[in-house]
Order: sequence, then structure tokens, then C-alpha cells
Amino acid sequence: MKKALLSFTLLFCAFISAQELTIPVKFLSSTKNTTERYIGTDAFGWEYTITDNEFRKQNDQKRLNYKSLSLGDIYRVDLQNPLQIVLFYKSFNTVVLLDNQLTETARFNFSDISQPIIAEAAGLASQNRLWLYDINTQQIGLYDTSQNSFKTITPQLNDGMKYYQSDYNYFYWINNSNKCYRVNLFGKVNPLGTVEDFDQLQFTAPTTVLFSKDNTLYLYNTETQSRKVVEIKEKSFKSFYYKEQILSIFTDNDITQYKITATE
Repeated sequence: MKKALLSFTLLFCAFISAQELTIPVKFLSSTKNTTERYIGTDAFGWEYTITDNEFRKQNDQKRLNYKSLSLGDIYRVDLQNPLQIVLFYKSFNTVVLLDNQLTETARFNFSDISQPIIAEAAGLASQNRLWLYDINTQQIGLYDTSQNSFKTITPQLNDGMKYYQSDYNYFYWINNSNKCYRVNLFGKVNPLGTVEDFDQLQFTAPTTVLFSKDNTLYLYNTETQSRKVVEIKEKSFKSFYYKEQILSIFTDNDITQYKITATE
């Protein structure tokens, strides 16, 4: 009886797994990977990568690069505006801004302002401002690059910050309990639901994320807590990036691009 029950359970689980919804993708291109970290691809086909702590922008004809020997490792890159790229050097509490030629246009050390902060997160906001998360106060705020000043806009975050992402108008984050939130420029915080455990993640809409877990890529709705498997051919990958319907998959050997339209 126990063997029969076990067999039925295994068959039922296999059936449920086989019925998991999927998202089809269209293969676009594949290039050989010669870098350590893939950051993303912009609408003009430029690929952004990091090798030997050098930030690179390249296409088939040209390669640009930027490297700062004095600031340590590049922790995070914000690519939302290719004309104003944000490099976050977390260990030196510093952000560097680059133009589209990867020329440094500004540098901000948050230890040097009148009320120093320790930035745990940084991203580009509108009107010459940066989103920052200050680990000292555990608050999100806006840094005015022209005034060299920081103003908090949220209450203290009681459950830390596991992941963050931002655009001009919103700062998104996931806390250590996998609850999702966003705050606008005026400090209004909205809960966005919860997400499953993940290895990597990217918001594609306020309540929709792409996330990877154990080398499987999912499209997930944080409100309904429903997911679909994205049908990429890679059995293992290091990272992914999505922008304007283009999904880029980074492996040890290749950078492969797919078109994916169902991201809501």
C-alpha cells in the first residue's frame, strides 16, 4: 500500500511539473563571450561588460573602456540612460558618472558630504539626483548632485534589502522576507506582493519579475504569485538581462539574445 501511494505521489508531482506554463522566446543572435561579467545590452546593440574590473562598452566595430585604479571593484552598474551611466563602487562609498564615450563626468564620495552616509544601493533618478539607500539610517533617499546633499524619503526599513532596482521615478526593492516594494520621488511606498526564493532577479513591470533559480528562468507575478518558465535553450547560465523585449543570457562561453514579448 505504501509503495502504491508513493508511486501515485511521484506520478502526480511529475504531472504537475509537466503542466507548468511556459513563455516562448525567439532566438536572435549568439556571440562568443570573452568577459567576466555581463552587465547588459542597450537599444543600439552595444554590450556592456566588466573584465579585470574594467568597464567596457563594445559592438562589432569598436570598444570603449573605463577603469579607476583607486576605487576598488565595481559593485553595480545602472544602464537605464546610456548617456549617463552610473558606476557604484560600494567599498569606497562612491558613485562615478560616465557619458556615452565612457568619459568620467562626475564623481561623488558620500563620506565627504556635510552629513556623511554609507550607501548600500545607488541608482539614477530624475532631475540630477541619485537614489541611495543609507545603511546607517536604513532609509532610502535622494542625493542632489548639484547641491551635494542627501534627503531621506522613507521610514526605516525593518527587514533589510535583499535586492534593488530603480528608474527615474521609482526605487524598487525586495526585503529579506522576499516582500516587494517601490517608493516614488515623493516618498510614497507601495507594497507589490512577494516573490519566491531567487538567485538573480529583474523587475520588468511593477508587479512582474524575471528571476532565475537553479538555472531555470521564470516570469513571475508578485501579486498573484504565479509563474511561467521562460523557454531558453541554456541549461546553465551566469546571468541575464532584459530590456525593450530583448532577453540576453550570459554563459561561460556565449552571450545569447532572444526576443520575449510576454512580460506582463
